[in-house]
Amino acid sequence: MASNQPARSTPLLLKLVLFKKLVEAGVLFVAALLSLAGIRHYQHLPELADRLGAGHRPLLAALAHQAIGMGPWQLEITAIAAALFAVLITVASVATLRQRPWGERLLLAVLLTMLPLESWNLVREPSWLHGLVVALSLLGTLLVIGEMRQSSRAGQQPGSH
Repeated sequence: MASNQPARSTPLLLKLVLFKKLVEAGVLFVAALLSLAGIRHYQHLPELADRLGAGHRPLLAALAHQAIGMGPWQLEITAIAAALFAVLITVASVATLRQRPWGERLLLAVLLTMLPLESWNLVREPSWLHGLVVALSLLGTLLVIGEMRQSSRAGQQPGSH
């Protein structure tokens, strides 16, 4: 059933939050792929870590050392969880951009799920980047709630069926 009302435009700030979430989904996909690579080549990780460290690539060497410490089982769990959460974030963000009410609810759940972890990161390692992440998540939460309220009000108006 088509509505006679014009389609709402997604606010620019909400688009910014959705962009941030899609970047997070991309990072989670990369984490999933790295975890899968770590599982596949687990026996070679110590050698890789040493080679990366000698090549002055401290971030990659640190990731390899962390993978060694996790073990193959935890790497597998990390890969699965990261991939599933990346898909969830992507679906919620795209559905919200397409103004699907279920997408807004799913995005709100994603934002509220991540907020405690993001806040903990800010408390544990205060930085402007962690502060920005928390601020964007809070802003996104408020914007999504506002969009949901606006959608419900538009649905309650006479003649909107």
